[in-house]
Amino acid sequence: RIVTARALSFILQQLQLLKHWKSDFLVGVHSGVKIMSRKAINSIVDKFRSGELNLLVATKVGEEGLDIQTCCLVIRFDLPENVASFIQSRGRARMPRSEYAFLVDSGNEKELDIIAGFEKDEFRMNMEIADRTSSETHSIPVERIFTVDSSGASVTAAYSISLLHQYCSKLPHDEFFDPRPNFFYFDDLGGTVCQITLPSNAPIHQIVSTPHLSMEAAKRDACLKAIEELYKLGALNDCLLPRKNDAETEKVLGSSDSDECEDDRSRGELHEMRVPSAFRQSWKNEQKTVRLNSYYIKFCPTPEDRVYKKFGLFIMSPLPMEAEKLELDLHLAHGRSVLTKFRPFGVVEFNKDEIRMAENFQEMFLRVILDRLEFVSKFVELGAESRTNTSTFYLLLPVILKEYDDVMKVDVMKVDWETVKRCLCSPVFRHPEDTLNKKVTPLDNHLQLANGYRSVRDVENSLVYVPHTKFFYCVTNIIYEKNGFSLCKDSDTSSYVDHFNDK
Repeated sequence: RIVTARALSFILQQLQLLKHWKSDFLVGVHSGVKIMSRKAINSIVDKFRSGELNLLVATKVGEEGLDIQTCCLVIRFDLPENVASFIQSRGRARMPRSEYAFLVDSGNEKELDIIAGFEKDEFRMNMEIADRTSSETHSIPVERIFTVDSSGASVTAAYSISLLHQYCSKLPHDEFFDPRPNFFYFDDLGGTVCQITLPSNAPIHQIVSTPHLSMEAAKRDACLKAIEELYKLGALNDCLLPRKNDAETEKVLGSSDSDECEDDRSRGELHEMRVPSAFRQSWKNEQKTVRLNSYYIKFCPTPEDRVYKKFGLFIMSPLPMEAEKLELDLHLAHGRSVLTKFRPFGVVEFNKDEIRMAENFQEMFLRVILDRLEFVSKFVELGAESRTNTSTFYLLLPVILKEYDDVMKVDVMKVDWETVKRCLCSPVFRHPEDTLNKKVTPLDNHLQLANGYRSVRDVENSLVYVPHTKFFYCVTNIIYEKNGFSLCKDSDTSSYVDHFNDK
């Protein structure tokens, strides 16, 4: 808008047809590289007030503070953001019988309805001011505060949000686990309710607020409740700060000279990262063939409006009998949940190449889930970091489930190696050297992409990363009837090429 104001003012000054208009531009003091000094602003306003200038092209800075009695016309190029902006900008036209105009697209009923809505809001505000008497009082809600009696430390409902995030960030975590609180909102008879789901290694799992008129008020109430509960459980000290991290706790627990009381030790153990014994046994020392116990992970979603990919868990040691019967509710975004069940499928053999491929796939999809915002290059290398220091050994792989095999007379679960290979061959995770000098043979069906020709076989069922949306997509099939110059479905005039160039 700053550049537009400068350019429009310059064009108006150069047009001979409008030479009787003496124009200039007005932008804010803090307008970055296009900064305008306060002295220059005052000079332009004085010229406009005196009549030396009779046309002023201004950004939002001109909405308020300009009291020029001779101004008779205000034209807005953009719609006001709210009713306050609508009233403020119209108030710049001080002259009696002045006019207030908007530039809108011809036939755009939506913009006309917005303007009509602003006019109605202004009328209601004027009626409210006219009817209001000095005897009326308005109650201002008092913000809740939690105070620790012993130390005097206190936290307001507003600050409790950042304090809760700080506490969760101090919980034990690794590169594949980001301990953040998740917020969900639901409508209730008394207003909006906020539900917080804390990380699994926090001492409390869920907090629900009381109903409030706004989502922000409900969020503050829930966060303050969480802080109170964490303090009562000893997760926060008397200064309402997270207690010592795991490393410091382990050092204290391992020292015979420690004078820590038993209560402090139990609080430290509250946050200890525990690894089940079944996940500790490594397959690194196996010579040729690795034999892993397999478990099918059955997903039962609520609501059942989408299909979840079948996955299997593979580990060296068998799970305990009670774990095989475990049912776990996974709470997802937007109020969704998935009931997860385990089903044992015996022992599966992997050779060294398959193990390496499986490890790379697992690293890939965990990066897709957790590290997508860190993708700044076109290629993400897999297997670069040594896995010898890890304390857990398991594989989560896509599987194909055949519920009854006519030959073997039993249910069969196999690793979906086709999906694994396709994902690993995606451009995001494939090493650039693997694609050098790779020619498309005449017998191949191929696509002409922005960066050259690619075989259809390399594109279908592959994983692609879209930087402008920061999402991953799996290419399931190719629509041969369309190309880059076909009309974009989100636009009536531009092609896909134009649409994505704009992105």
